[in-house]
Amino acid sequence: MNATALALVISGALIHATWNLFAKKASGGLPFVWLYGIVSLIAAAPFGLHAWRQAGQALDVLAWVAIAGSAALHLVYSLTLQKGYQAADFSIVYPTARGTGPMFAVVGAIVVLGEMPTLIGWIGILAIVGGILLISDVAKGLSFSSSKARTGLLWGVFTGLSIAAYTVVDGWAVKSLGLAPVLYYVLGLSLRTLLLAPKALGDRRALGEQWRRNARYILAVGLLSPLAYTLVLFAMTLAPLSYVAPARELSMLIGVLIGAKVLRESFTPARAVGTGLMLTGVVFLALAR
Repeated sequence: MNATALALVISGALIHATWNLFAKKASGGLPFVWLYGIVSLIAAAPFGLHAWRQAGQALDVLAWVAIAGSAALHLVYSLTLQKGYQAADFSIVYPTARGTGPMFAVVGAIVVLGEMPTLIGWIGILAIVGGILLISDVAKGLSFSSSKARTGLLWGVFTGLSIAAYTVVDGWAVKSLGLAPVLYYVLGLSLRTLLLAPKALGDRRALGEQWRRNARYILAVGLLSPLAYTLVLFAMTLAPLSYVAPARELSMLIGVLIGAKVLRESFTPARAVGTGLMLTGVVFLALAR
């Protein structure tokens, strides 16, 4: 992975962990998702229009299939993540989601996109996945006696599956179909905001309540979420998806630090080892060609 792609992935990971902290604090469900989607659309639309003019790109049937598929999968991801944050702790849902996502995404990249990592790439991928498992305490989570913890683990896995699915579709769109990342993201964002509108506008009281309670989080997530993922889309055009998907889970490392410093969660020896493995994995991915 070249230095530019790595810098994009690391920046995206930092922003991603930050907006997820805000989303957890809000835990506002569907109204919150729709409102921050509106903010994202307002902020990103001018860049999408500029990208369309610059690219002069005609969108064929396959392009619209990718856009529609991505919109639906991102919608499932957003709603599933919010459901998880409402039902369980950040320290269970977020690491499990980010931990299982790249494992499924790498398999998808190999099966769907025909990518085959080099030996160094495989070492980096396995190191990151191993670090993720240690940080997220997945093995420990499988034996949790707490119903709330098991619920968090379940929602985390569902979220991870949706992450893997949209990652593979988006990788196909920007790599195989050659769609401009910003244009592709804005069109998908527009479609998923439109799809959610009837349900969201059906309860305007809930929308008003969400805005009064969580306006600062709605604005923050609405601005940071598209920025984080657009950086990842650009990284996908510069490096194999099977490298980008695990590397972007550096947000896990940042999430652990946020959990320890902001949410007063523990930093166990297993998480320290996992952090080291993740950093080692990123170094190997940076060396892989």
